Amino acid sequence: MKQEVQLPPVNAIKPSSKARVIVCRGRSCRKYSAEEVFENFKRNLPPDVDLISVPCLGQCGNGTMVMVESDPTWYSQVHPDEVAIIIKQHIINGCPVKAMLYPKFHKK
Repeated sequence: MKQEVQLPPVNAIKPSSKARVIVCRGRSCRKYSAEEVFENFKRNLPPDVDLISVPCLGQCGNGTMVMVESDPTWYSQVHPDEVAIIIKQHIINGCPVKAMLYPKFHKK
């Protein structure tokens, strides 16, 4: 039996003083290279940013899902080669990558 994960609504997550990147490594996201995405973040994130692995972000079929919790900002369909742009543009320069935002939570 599949266990459902209850996440708070995107607007209810309180910003953290420290940046945290959450990567889904659930079964569905693993089909879309979640392990490589996680490893690319692990190798390249600045040391003051926490990297967290979760078994599911509850958005199956849209993976690999990545959430930058301090905003909060959700990214969908993240490929391993796109990790660098998220780190450079969002984590370091503070500007989310609009083209990669998860449209369910970030309306255009």
